[in-house]
Parts: sequence; structure tokens; C-alpha cells
Amino acid sequence: MTIEIADRLIKLRKKHGYSQEELADKLGLSRQAVSKWERAEASPDTDNLICLAKLYDVSLDELLSTDEDVETIVKEQVKEEKKPEEGIHISDSDGSSVIINKEGVTCVDEKGETVKIGKHFKRDKGSLIIDAIEGVLLFFALAAYLLLGALLGMWASAWVFFFVPGILCSIARCIYKKNANKFNMVFTACFVFFFVCMFYPGLSASLWHPMWVVFLAIPAYHITMGSINKALGKEDDEDEKEVKEPEVDD
Repeated sequence: MTIEIADRLIKLRKKHGYSQEELADKLGLSRQAVSKWERAEASPDTDNLICLAKLYDVSLDELLSTDEDVETIVKEQVKEEKKPEEGIHISDSDGSSVIINKEGVTCVDEKGETVKIGKHFKRDKGSLIIDAIEGVLLFFALAAYLLLGALLGMWASAWVFFFVPGILCSIARCIYKKNANKFNMVFTACFVFFFVCMFYPGLSASLWHPMWVVFLAIPAYHITMGSINKALGKEDDEDEKEVKEPEVDD
């Protein structure tokens, strides 16, 4: 189906006052099928072409005439016969469907229109590099813990250094994403609490009770940063955005 013929089908349908749904009912088809013809994504079979010609009171020559050359028509035909998108397909009786694959989640309505492409699962290179660095730092934290435990007997306290890779990499994510809400305030509060309580000179000072107030910094920080982001018009997570296809005029 060429674009020229698809446009002609739209004009003839509107000229005779049919909606896509009404025309589909007359032909015993789904509205999705008619919509695909009019977007040049599929071609009516011979019987449907004859029915369309009779409904619109035109000849098949008038219905199918085109100025496009053979090469263009063949290209359009190849485009129609492309393989369906890979992934898990879930279809409903009304013709709507959902496709789930590595690109994300794609929803198709009963008219065959892509109404939403869900959040993608791809990660950008910068985020992947930061994740890899965090993995390396965790390895070094493990090595440091084993050394401090074996050499200085700090098995009960040196484990707090496992918080450090997450804190450092969250700072890197803040800078890379230009979003202060990426900072891991939970890890930071936990690290400060345990580090001060266990390493502050004079454990007899018993800092475990008063130091709990450091955890109040977690909601305070995120509420403040969330308000700033909102004021600046930033999204909390700009990695994942919904993308919508333009709607097709009925």
C-alpha cells in the first residue's frame, strides 16, 4: 500500500461520512485493520478492495491508481512485510496488545496506534561506568576490611567502610546527572552514625543515643532537594521518560 493510495482511502471514507469503526463494521473487520490501511502499514485484500470500490462508487482503477514508480511501490511492500517486533506479545480480543522486550514496554491500542512506549531499560555509558567503579571500590573495601580485621582485630568496627563506595559513587552520580537527589543520604547518615559512635575517642561517652538525630538528615535532605528540583523544573529521574507516538486523526 502506497501513501498516495492510503490518503485516497482516507478522503473517500470521509467523503462518504464513514468513521473508521463504521467502515470496519460494514466490511466485517476490526477498526485496527482499517487504520492500518490508512497509515499505509497494510493493504486490503482483493475482496476488500472490491467492497471498497462498491461502497465508494468508484472503479478499482480509480481506487488503486498511483503515479509512484515500481521501485517505490516495491519498497512500500517490503516495509509492510517486515517481521513483527520481537518480544513477549499479549493481545486482547479488541485488537489491543502489549509488547515487552529489551527496549521496554510498548502498548498498542485497538486502532493499531502506538500510544505509549514504556520506560526503557537501557543504561547510558556514564551510569554503567559509575556502576563498574562502585563494584571495584566494593572489592577494595572488602580487602581493607579483611586487612584491618586480620592485622588490628577490627572485625567488629571496620565493616562501616562498606558504606564508602556507595557514598562516593552517589556523589559521582549527582555530578553526572546534575541532580542532588542522586546523593545516597541513607548510606551517609548510617556511616556517620556508626563511625562516630564506634571510633570517637572515649567510647565511654556513649554517643549511641544522641547520635540518632543524624538520621533526621535523610528526610530533610530529600525534601529540600526535591523542592529545589521541582522549582527548577527537573524530574527526579530523567533516565526514564515515556515517549508517545503522534496520534492519527480519525
